[in-house]
Amino acid sequence: MAVDITIIGADGTRLDVSGRNAGRQGIILAAGQVQGIYDAPITREWSSAAREIGGRPKGTSYEVRDLILGFHVFGDDDPRGYEWLDSTLRKCFTSEVDKWDVNEKLCRIYYKSKRDHRVLHVALNDVVNFTPDMDPTEDEYGNPQYPLRAGQPMWEGKKDVTFWQTTSSSGSGFIEVSNPTDRPLLQTWVLTRGTWTVPDPSWVGPKGARVLGGEFPTRALPLAPIDSVHGGARINLDPMRLMVESWTGTNLLGELAGERFFMHEIPPYTPTTLLPISVSGAPSGGARAELHQRRFWSRPSGLQWR
Repeated sequence: MAVDITIIGADGTRLDVSGRNAGRQGIILAAGQVQGIYDAPITREWSSAAREIGGRPKGTSYEVRDLILGFHVFGDDDPRGYEWLDSTLRKCFTSEVDKWDVNEKLCRIYYKSKRDHRVLHVALNDVVNFTPDMDPTEDEYGNPQYPLRAGQPMWEGKKDVTFWQTTSSSGSGFIEVSNPTDRPLLQTWVLTRGTWTVPDPSWVGPKGARVLGGEFPTRALPLAPIDSVHGGARINLDPMRLMVESWTGTNLLGELAGERFFMHEIPPYTPTTLLPISVSGAPSGGARAELHQRRFWSRPSGLQWR
């Protein structure tokens, strides 16, 4: 492979397994033994009436991503030998995060292409497949194959954070949003103290030319005051998190004024757009709103619009 693929293990070990530094630690990906790293798996749902010819699509669901990575482990490339190197590889992959270590992360696969740098978090999903013909410690070589699973099947690129702030107790302005990926953007707002009105518009238009439009092109939600007890607030479009929460994790959805919930994600291939935002009742030093935009892609590289 021409791209750089690096594994950062759950224990922090770095292995360069493809690309310019491949084999630096004595381990490389095995040709023909890499499965499941490209397109995210999908399941199409269809319906059909009793006398209908054919059927109609109902939707698409995205399942977990299953991968297989095969490795060449060359014991001769390290003075500690094959057994130590094979053990180093195995310790990179865990089936779950260490419950005694709050800082541990699952193993990460970094994929660096000419245009982008993306990451996938994976866990060991089954027993390592290893059926050597001879004693690997004697041959100083092994070819294990690791069955892995990514609960988040999309590759994550670099997160963008844009912001708007004021040095007075009230003000209004615009905050920048964009989505260059092939996946909808589930944005997060991070707000300091004050009474905010946060945009939540609907979008229309072709890929690469989305604009505010449709049923709610000017929709904005007034929030209840965020005070020192809250510290600040986060608004999450990710359905697996609280939609509105304080910085300490308290559910603030019941305190929303006016409209009761946020509705609109940012469509794939949305160009840079300015959204209006305003605040009042902020502390004398002012207030700040951040828009956190995590970039997810269905492939480890490519798919940019144009």
